[in-house]
Amino acid sequence: MNIVIPMAGEGARFRERGYSFPKPLIPVQNKTMIQVVVENLGLDGHYIFLSRKEHLQQYAIEPMLRLFVKRFTIVEVPGLTEGAACTVLLARQLIDNEDELVIANSDQWVRWDPSRFLAYLRREQADGGIATFHATHPKWSYARLDARDYAVAEVAEKVPISTHATVGIYYFRQGRMFVSGAEEMMRKNIRTNKEFYVCPVYNQLIGQGLKILHYPVEEMCGLGTPEDLEVFVRQKSL
Repeated sequence: MNIVIPMAGEGARFRERGYSFPKPLIPVQNKTMIQVVVENLGLDGHYIFLSRKEHLQQYAIEPMLRLFVKRFTIVEVPGLTEGAACTVLLARQLIDNEDELVIANSDQWVRWDPSRFLAYLRREQADGGIATFHATHPKWSYARLDARDYAVAEVAEKVPISTHATVGIYYFRQGRMFVSGAEEMMRKNIRTNKEFYVCPVYNQLIGQGLKILHYPVEEMCGLGTPEDLEVFVRQKSL
């Protein structure tokens, strides 16, 4: 299984608040944010980190990752892309295959059992799976369920079409399914806020008749803004 974590965003909100490190390296209770995310994922597989070129040049990211990741590859991102889906496609040579694929954001913490997540999706022979939590705020992505079988009928970025918000952890039975779906989404120029996101790729797969399921987690904490991070640090002990 390949686990892809794009961590090549600007992190502008943190920089504006005076944080000097790029977001993946921001300290969170004596760990870096990316270490918190990886350890919280708890998935066994080949990790693929997509990191900005200037971050790799300025910071010892590879030696740091070796401290808490057994198997990984770093893919250099030369600059800003047109969104997370574009960033993930920079790893196409590593994921355009029949291996299972998980794409995870680099700024969330969840209370969950990753082994149950995978076991459920494999048992149900799902083509895709979305970890979800209960929310209504329009800052999240959402999955609407089919009333007949509770499969995912539609996803929407930044639009609360249900109360099933996406955690930012996305499963694909085969990596090539994501690649083909992302390419189709881009051909149709389906963007949100002028960017290509990962979650809307599922709409292309749903349109092909593929089976996409959701998996509720016990709790989700965002780490993607200074405000969210400060709340997390006050409430949680790692």
